[in-house]
Amino acid sequence: MATAPPSPLALLAAVHPALGGLPYRPLGRFPTRVARLGGLLDTPAAARVDLWVKRDDETGALYGGNKVRKLEFILGEAEARGRSRLCTVGGLGSHHVLATAIYARAAGLAFDAVVAPQPITAHVLETLRAMVAAGARLHPVSSWPAVVPMLAALRARRGSYLVAAGGSSPTGSLGYVAAGLELAAQVAAGDCPAPDLVYAALGSCGTVAGLLVGLRLGGLGARVVAVRVVDAIVCNQGGTLRLARRTARLLRRRGAVVPDITAADLAVEHGFFGGGYGTVTAVAEEAVARAAGGGLLLETTYTGKTAAALRAHAARGQLDGKTVLLLDTFSSVDLAPLLAGARPEGPLPPKIAALLASAR
Repeated sequence: MATAPPSPLALLAAVHPALGGLPYRPLGRFPTRVARLGGLLDTPAAARVDLWVKRDDETGALYGGNKVRKLEFILGEAEARGRSRLCTVGGLGSHHVLATAIYARAAGLAFDAVVAPQPITAHVLETLRAMVAAGARLHPVSSWPAVVPMLAALRARRGSYLVAAGGSSPTGSLGYVAAGLELAAQVAAGDCPAPDLVYAALGSCGTVAGLLVGLRLGGLGARVVAVRVVDAIVCNQGGTLRLARRTARLLRRRGAVVPDITAADLAVEHGFFGGGYGTVTAVAEEAVARAAGGGLLLETTYTGKTAAALRAHAARGQLDGKTVLLLDTFSSVDLAPLLAGARPEGPLPPKIAALLASAR
């Protein structure tokens, strides 16, 4: 009989047995695949770079992407604390809000989200429709500063658990500590070569922070190239390193020996942001189209900008002779059944109703 692959919690427990006692709710399907990635790079750059992808678009049956790994530990902690409802914040087209809505409902937890403005695209509207279909109670605000009082009011409700933006807390980042360990196990098994560089989107910082810790725990020396997709005031090297170190402290408190995370482990690429969160850039659109030709579904806010940076670096010769891995954090799960099979619970806020009406 074949042995089941280790879960994220089991990978952490292998580092130190006490980590097996971390609160955890299984949600995903792991390990995610690693595969060679063709089609993304222009020739002759493609011949000079050994390019791979880790398919975290396939983390879950209900919804994929990077949020699933984080939510396994976040929902586990919320339930361990006896909380009955979650609250969080994101943009109108936030994949974090959508993923949290889907998995909160599956866990029987109520869910509220403050949603802030971002450029409206067809993809944003589809994501917004899916949030509503998944049962999220949405609280739109007119600006990001207006998020604070609204979120404080939701957090004050009895039984509430605050999920950090993007799921990016030390608890949420544990999911990507496990992802780094998972990648190390795949390298050891010969599924892929050890990467020199890992490219990942840098939004709320939790994915990259956890990955930095996990790669080092797993004995991999890869440097992470984090492509900034959010304003630099909240998304930068310093903030990412601080979160990585807080995550490492969480592990050390349970007895794990964790290598120090330094600035040399992380390079932040700022040149592909596009001037605003969710702003669609021509290079991101080109990267999305090229990836689709190779069978990989990306989007223009996070993964498309990350792939655009990778393409540009390869074209300049910066990646010559290197093994490079792209972390695909976008969900490839088809939302059509969710959109077709659910209806809003109660009246929608007028702004949300108007946006959804415009998409019909």
